[in-house]
Amino acid sequence: MKSAFTIVVLFLFELTLTAQTKQHQLSGKITDNNGEAVPYAAVAAFKTSDSSYVNGAASDMDGNFSLKLANGNYYVKVSFLSFENKIIPNIIINNKDQKLPAIKLTPSSLKLNEFEFVDEKKAMEIDLDKKVFNIEKDITSQGSNAAEILNNVPSVSVDVEGNVSLRGSGNVRILINGKPSGLTGTSTADALRQLQGSQIEKVEVISNPSARYDAEGEVGIINIVLKKDNRQGFNGSINADVGYPNNYGAGFNLSYKKNAVTIFTAYQSSLRESPGYSSSIQTFTYPDTSFKYTNRANRGRNEINNNFKLGTEIYLNEKNSITLSGNGNIGSAYNTVDVTYTDFDEANRPFQIVTRNEYEDKILSSYDVSFNYRKSFTQKDRLFTIDAQYSKNRDDEESIIVQNNSNDNLDNTYTSVYNFEGSKNILLQTDYIHPFENKGKLEMGYRGNYKSIDDDYAVSLMNKSINRFEVIPGYKNLLLYYENISAGYVMYGQKINKFSYQLGLRAEYSDVTTELVASNEINKRNYLNFFPSTHLSYQVLGENAIQVSYSRRIKRPQHWWLLPFYSISDLRNNFYGNPNLNPEYTDAYELGYMNYFKKGSLLSSVYYRYSTDVMERILISNNTGTTERIPTNIGIRNAYGVEFSGSYQLYKWWDLRGDFNFFREITDGNYLGKNYFSDTYTWSTKLNSKWTIKKVLGIQSSFDFNAPQNTTQGRQLARYALNMGASIDVLNGNGTISFNASDIFNTRKRQSIDIGDNFYSEGEFQWRSRFFRLSISYRINQTKKQFERNNRNNGFDDGGGGM
Repeated sequence: MKSAFTIVVLFLFELTLTAQTKQHQLSGKITDNNGEAVPYAAVAAFKTSDSSYVNGAASDMDGNFSLKLANGNYYVKVSFLSFENKIIPNIIINNKDQKLPAIKLTPSSLKLNEFEFVDEKKAMEIDLDKKVFNIEKDITSQGSNAAEILNNVPSVSVDVEGNVSLRGSGNVRILINGKPSGLTGTSTADALRQLQGSQIEKVEVISNPSARYDAEGEVGIINIVLKKDNRQGFNGSINADVGYPNNYGAGFNLSYKKNAVTIFTAYQSSLRESPGYSSSIQTFTYPDTSFKYTNRANRGRNEINNNFKLGTEIYLNEKNSITLSGNGNIGSAYNTVDVTYTDFDEANRPFQIVTRNEYEDKILSSYDVSFNYRKSFTQKDRLFTIDAQYSKNRDDEESIIVQNNSNDNLDNTYTSVYNFEGSKNILLQTDYIHPFENKGKLEMGYRGNYKSIDDDYAVSLMNKSINRFEVIPGYKNLLLYYENISAGYVMYGQKINKFSYQLGLRAEYSDVTTELVASNEINKRNYLNFFPSTHLSYQVLGENAIQVSYSRRIKRPQHWWLLPFYSISDLRNNFYGNPNLNPEYTDAYELGYMNYFKKGSLLSSVYYRYSTDVMERILISNNTGTTERIPTNIGIRNAYGVEFSGSYQLYKWWDLRGDFNFFREITDGNYLGKNYFSDTYTWSTKLNSKWTIKKVLGIQSSFDFNAPQNTTQGRQLARYALNMGASIDVLNGNGTISFNASDIFNTRKRQSIDIGDNFYSEGEFQWRSRFFRLSISYRINQTKKQFERNNRNNGFDDGGGGM
């Protein structure tokens, strides 16, 4: 109440002062070269005597503006994005209102050669609270999908199956435009392969989020921001790419803005072929017997995806806007796996060969429909937003598995597997920011996320006597999953000289229900959690700053981890869910120092994470050579490390950037009376070098390395890869041709060792071998530098938002 009273008093006081000063109206109209009105252009009046700022305004929907000035001599500056600034000199206010002749603005693109934009965005922008990776500036990302792009982002790693990790942990939250998306559906790895890089503007990595953000994700948030153009007129880009193995893609991003209305659309079609392989040796030792088998598999993934976007942004006036948009994907895949098993007896003699051929058809569809309302105020930085989103996703898979045995005593088998999975999600969110004169800021908001998933799964075996598939007992069920999360947060922050602080508290109420229809098993869980956050920073030299932060995080079980029945990856390896899984909680602490210097910047961080109810998939075996993976809460985990992220311009034509992360992770827990413990020291690095020649030719190389690390049941071996690319600007800067080679030495493989009471396994897996890609893009009504500058100043919404 005191704050509200203070605001009212200040408002009345301002009115009183205004009434006491005799002022006159200066008005006019702003148009483009064609006479069309230019709304929201900035108009600023300055004193002729000393160029001091006096007053300002923005043009309305019809291009009209007016502002109050006392008697005196002035000049007016008019500016608007993508137009040249205009100066109107010799304006004299002498006891009467004055109306200026129509002011015509000239598009800056008409005289582009006279300008050099020195404020060009960099490939990587580093700050204390987040790192921003700008896709347009990275040559090796051209023509790539989202999974390949994330693998180029500092601190982020993507394994051969498409699973994303941050600072060595796979428990990371992935958002699109600051929100969960139907595009990520129920399989994040699949969604990242479907989302094409031509639609992505930048990637934000937030390692220790505040209470404003969703609490999901142990090590933080990765936010993928899609492109958006807010300039007047018709703008956009078209692109195409071709690669080896068979990779083809084409698409466009277009927008049209007239006055206060923007219409934007995008489409991207792609056909990707991803050949890969896997191999393993598994040895089983029991008191009365021992045996082993090897397997070698050739894998093929062939995907067709069609991504699309359509939306409009309408400025109701200079302080109110609404955005309606839709995003979607329609796709299909045909996947094959050809496996050869060789079985050995106790004397290490092969006695049986089994071949297994799997043919999978997959149908994918997903879409989002979003609404955003944004209201700004005369008071600077005061903001109110409302967001609503509806998402729907389908992922239907049907497989036929043919298994042939060299042993005449064993029958050949035909197996049918289907998994029909759909999800729906409703998101409601509102956020409010209120600044105070003492450089303080109050933020609060609400978010409701309501998700439902149906997962229909069955495995059937061909009964040859009746020539019909029959369901294997225990391998069929329909899972219904409902997850409703209601969250509210409040934060207050203030800057006092060089010291800044931000304190926040988020409350999340989770209501989760799983139902197995066939067996009528219903499991309900609800819990209330509080997630505090603290961020303290102090400027030490210029813009250099040190920050201490703390946040509490949560990892909820994936819905398929709660399925209490078997699913089959192959007839020798099963997965069994656990309906009693609890969420995993993490307390995250971080100390960082941001150092800016003449030619670059360096962020040095020390971090520590303490996790309870740690979820791990435990691997167990039986004396038939079949293994099962079961997720369970095993205990606690301590992780601490240091990370350095930096960029440096060695010469005007040579830019370097890199990231180095070293950490120790200790996991200690129990399952069925057995202790599971690991203590590992490991590190990872990403190094990137870019050379620019004559401002039109770019050459880039990148190298990433992940050192070996221990797990509770074995060890992951080192993984590394080298990528290279080149690009050249053509057609007077309107077009770019790029060529990149990914994993040049074909080394990006997952190699692992698993050890249990009665088994030992060594495996190697490569989902996609090296590939080469040629890409071309053409920008409409904008050169490359305009395109990059426009994306940096992307309207009012940076895509980060409250989450």
